[in-house]
Amino acid sequence: MAHPTIRRLAAALWLGVALPGAALAQGTVPLPATVPGAATPAPLPEGADAPLPAERPETPVEQTETGAAPAADAPVPGADSGEVPAVATPPIPEPAPQAPSDAPAAPDAPAAPEGEPAAPASPDTAAPTPAYVPPEKARTTPEPSAPSTPAMEVTPAQTVEAAAAVEDAVLCEAELKQRGATFTVGETIADGDCGVLRPVALTRSSSGVSISPATQFLCRTALALDIWLAESVEPAAREHLDGAEVTALAQASTYVCRGRASESRISEHSRGSAVDIGGFTLKDGRTVAVEKPEPGTPEDRFAAAVRRAACGPFRTVIGPGTDPDHDTHLHLDIAARSNDSTYCR
Repeated sequence: MAHPTIRRLAAALWLGVALPGAALAQGTVPLPATVPGAATPAPLPEGADAPLPAERPETPVEQTETGAAPAADAPVPGADSGEVPAVATPPIPEPAPQAPSDAPAAPDAPAAPEGEPAAPASPDTAAPTPAYVPPEKARTTPEPSAPSTPAMEVTPAQTVEAAAAVEDAVLCEAELKQRGATFTVGETIADGDCGVLRPVALTRSSSGVSISPATQFLCRTALALDIWLAESVEPAAREHLDGAEVTALAQASTYVCRGRASESRISEHSRGSAVDIGGFTLKDGRTVAVEKPEPGTPEDRFAAAVRRAACGPFRTVIGPGTDPDHDTHLHLDIAARSNDSTYCR
């Protein structure tokens, strides 16, 4: 008869109960109180042996290539021989291979530039990068890809002067209109160093003298011409030309972009502040040209009177006898001179 301990062991193994190693070593293996799916056995009297399970027909146990456990109804090997079968243990997973100690370390992530926020470790937890530039990191030079703008051609001081000039031109136009002159205002001319602000085309003076060809000059030049015609030229014609009436004025030049004669500076014509007078037409059809008249004649006295009277409305008056360039016309301009002086010859 088998030893009671072996009998208990065989019964436990047949029931599928794993026994601790300590109990095997001591030779006392307590049976489980209950087995899942089986009826609860009645308690045994003290010192009684556990009954053996009913014998089953011996059936060869088929082993699989993978070493799978035998079926639940397979006989327990060694149950009658008294040998204790080995308890199968689950395979222990092998540890992950470790890199050799002399293997090169993985390269570190590139460090963020100084003063810049470090790149976040994970996109899920990445904080948004601010689109603004902190004041302490503000650029002092333009971005390389930024478009360029043309250099400023007018300084702030010139802008203030230009605004004042426009205001003065508008006031002048109002005064010229109030006097009764006929004129139009054109678009400002800008041609390098030359140009005219709000050029005036004066076609008839306030006293009724027609002016041709068309003019292009500053309003202040037109106003000076209108004052000179009404207050000096027409009275001089009545006085020195037997009561004649001036009906037309022939101008030789107003705005033209050119240099001064025999000088490197630009002419006042290039600024619209000058007008050249070529001659006058009287109501009786006579024409008085600006040239050197015969001394002592009515034309000589008329020419001298209108020339002297122009030195007031205009700051510069030159004509026949001044230089060869002005032998056939009077040059009149309003250019300011030092100490508010005039140049009349």
